[in-house]
Amino acid sequence: MNERTVSRTYGADDPGHPTVPAAVRRWKLWLLTVCGIYPTIVVLGLATDPVLGDLYLPVRLAVLVPAAAAAMVWQINPRLQRHFGAWLAR
Repeated sequence: MNERTVSRTYGADDPGHPTVPAAVRRWKLWLLTVCGIYPTIVVLGLATDPVLGDLYLPVRLAVLVPAAAAAMVWQINPRLQRHFGAWLAR
């Protein structure tokens, strides 16, 4: 599968969608995701602690996880993939 085929699969030919290289190693995507999700969860946890601090952990996570996932999908991962794209494709 070449880069053009993968790009069409992900809808990257549309403006605003990054191109995903065809030969990305899964461990590299995993590492990039971990490096993005950890600080996101820490910052969201600290920011919402005054409001959600008295709630049980599962309830707090029910708020934090969707917010962290949305941040990763629409903001953090595209920027990380754009910045580290050459490394991901190696």
